[in-house]
Amino acid sequence: MNPAQLWLAAAVGLALGSFLNVAMVRLQTQPNLWRLAWPPSHCPDCQAAVIWRDKLPVLSWCLLKGRCRACQRPIRWRYPLVELGTGAVAVIIALAFGPTPAGLSALLLSAWLIILSGIDQDSYWLPDHLTLSGLWLGLLSATLYHHTTPVEAIIGAVLGYSVLASLNAGYRQLCGRDGMGGGDFKLLAMLGAWLGASALPAILLLAAGGGSLWALGGMLWAGRARDHPLAFGPWLAAAGWITLIWGHEWHIITG
Repeated sequence: MNPAQLWLAAAVGLALGSFLNVAMVRLQTQPNLWRLAWPPSHCPDCQAAVIWRDKLPVLSWCLLKGRCRACQRPIRWRYPLVELGTGAVAVIIALAFGPTPAGLSALLLSAWLIILSGIDQDSYWLPDHLTLSGLWLGLLSATLYHHTTPVEAIIGAVLGYSVLASLNAGYRQLCGRDGMGGGDFKLLAMLGAWLGASALPAILLLAAGGGSLWALGGMLWAGRARDHPLAFGPWLAAAGWITLIWGHEWHIITG
């Protein structure tokens, strides 16, 4: 892709990131798509409407110095970080897939994973209306052979759910409590539907490794207790996205 196309991908990603920030907040409570458009964007503290020039991804946050124009309350760092991160994701997908249907489906999967990660980080909850709709979208994508085959997608969805559900059942027998929530099972099933059964070992290895290191670091440097809750959804999502890109690149290398 030429530089102009990459700049366009970045702009699309920044705009998408701004939308995903809204979706993270509004889709936590109910699966109502109308809530994505109404009411208009407003400050959660003073309820003042956000004018158009304060909605420019990253730039508006910098110009406002990270504060609401009306009440001067701080605006969360997550807003520009999600916008920048989604912009980077869009550029990487453009480089990996180009302007193709597979690239568009990869961007759709990325958007779903970013929303789910933000919600899980906030509330330790992965809503069924997002994980299950994402699973069906993955199966639909597989019928078009974007990232896997239909058979691989079905097996991946079944195994993704079954593996984590079985591990959690064993943990419950040993410790008398759940080790993870049911939303994690459904998220891995969703990733299995998008990427196929063959992607599950890499996803589990990356997610478990990353989550364990994060938890260990929290205990050593932040003084967290061993039983401090860990939002596992963002680690599954990150592992799935890395596997999406790495698996595609590996397929190109190996032919």
